[in-house]
Amino acid sequence: MYKQYFSAGAAVCAGLFAVAANAQSLTGSSPGFHYFYKAGANMDQHDADLVACAVATRALVNGSDAMTGIATAAGGGLAAALVGAIIDNNENRQGAAANTEGCMAIRGWSVIALSEAQGRAMEEPSDPASIRAKLAPLVEAAAPQGSTLRGPFGNELAIGGFKVGEARDLEEVSLSVRAARDKTDAAVAAAGDLKPPKTPKGVKAPKPAKALKADDLAGASPAKSYVVFRAVGDSLDINGTELTLHRLNADGTEVVYDGAVAVAKIGGIRRTGKEKTGSDRRYDYVVEIPPGRWKVATITNMAFAADLCFGAPAFEVGKGDVVYLGTMTMPKAGGYALEERNLDVAKEILSPAPALAEKVRAAEYTNGFLSDCFGSYAYAYEVPGAPFIDYNQLAQPVAAVTQEPAESPAENDGAQSDTIP
Repeated sequence: MYKQYFSAGAAVCAGLFAVAANAQSLTGSSPGFHYFYKAGANMDQHDADLVACAVATRALVNGSDAMTGIATAAGGGLAAALVGAIIDNNENRQGAAANTEGCMAIRGWSVIALSEAQGRAMEEPSDPASIRAKLAPLVEAAAPQGSTLRGPFGNELAIGGFKVGEARDLEEVSLSVRAARDKTDAAVAAAGDLKPPKTPKGVKAPKPAKALKADDLAGASPAKSYVVFRAVGDSLDINGTELTLHRLNADGTEVVYDGAVAVAKIGGIRRTGKEKTGSDRRYDYVVEIPPGRWKVATITNMAFAADLCFGAPAFEVGKGDVVYLGTMTMPKAGGYALEERNLDVAKEILSPAPALAEKVRAAEYTNGFLSDCFGSYAYAYEVPGAPFIDYNQLAQPVAAVTQEPAESPAENDGAQSDTIP
């Protein structure tokens, strides 16, 4: 499981359904009074993990800035901005609670429910020291003192029902979070702001790579490197979903700028092929990228991005290589399951380009690549059965970048930016 690596480096109508969804969700924290529990852990470990999670997730934003911008541009003016700010503050609190819970789950903690009476008794006095003193016997107990709302990390984005989207309503703030509030606030203040790295002054990063157009596939050069991907799902889910791939340095960190394309976007309206039946969609993508080690960095739905900063799968692409990333299924119930072994699918996608279809191979994934956390949510995604990276053994790049500086894939119409996302 990913937790070994971390230390190294929409409203719902029915109330019962809301409780079930929030009990284990990427976008919402558990309902009611609750606390974090891990067998054998003491209060110091409890607080230390909460501090680490607060620092790691401090740059995440789950507000409605994008929607506010649209309203303002349409003539909403200051009123729209003020309403948007209120929404942003609320959603940031909701998102923060969800991200703290997700981070603690990755570190091996479960969420334990308390009764209303127990919770009310523990929250007064409300200062952190008083709550901590009452909570310590529960955290350090030999067994959880209540029912389990959520267990430790279970790879829910890959094999469970987690979905990326707007933050759910916040009910009660975790008693664990309240008990460590003084420590987490101090740690976040000491850590300072966390911002995405920028390209060197005076230069602009190459445009992100995007899928070849269908008409261009037949003419794709076998000397170039490509990734192939298929997405399957309901139109409401698949149309707004995008994967971001990021090229990595030899030490596993993300390339900020070296003159070649470092980011690829898979999703949106730029597709190599498509098929629809009713509300079901199948979209195919063939993307030209420079050789090197690439990771699946984010899963985005509309304006909300899940940064896989707590553990992302990566794969290698050689010069002239054609790598099938797999077919990602996006059911209405949630999850982003990846089947990466059926090369018949890849060859079908590549049928207009026989030279590419002949040499396509399945991606060989390695799990556990870390990075700073941005976007709306922070979590991990593991390809089942794939090994984990050992950062102590990272050495030379798997393949040197051989394309000319600032070269972008043919017919690339992505927006140019001076900041790598």
